[in-house]
Amino acid sequence: MKALHVVSNNAVVVRTEEGRKCVVTGKGLGFKKMKGDMINRQLIQNVFVEDERYKEHLIKQTK
Repeated sequence: MKALHVVSNNAVVVRTEEGRKCVVTGKGLGFKKMKGDMINRQLIQNVFVEDERYKEHLIKQTK
């Protein structure tokens, strides 16, 4: 997983090998990381995956 955006020392927005965008969290996961750095999978505690279907549903509701 490559870092797209470091949110904090404990949260990073990443792009998976499949091309999906996710937010991963874990103790010290983003410490001294920059965009493009590889993320250590052993430090990941939670993964939040973007769901396109739900995103489209929310956009339709707001119109």
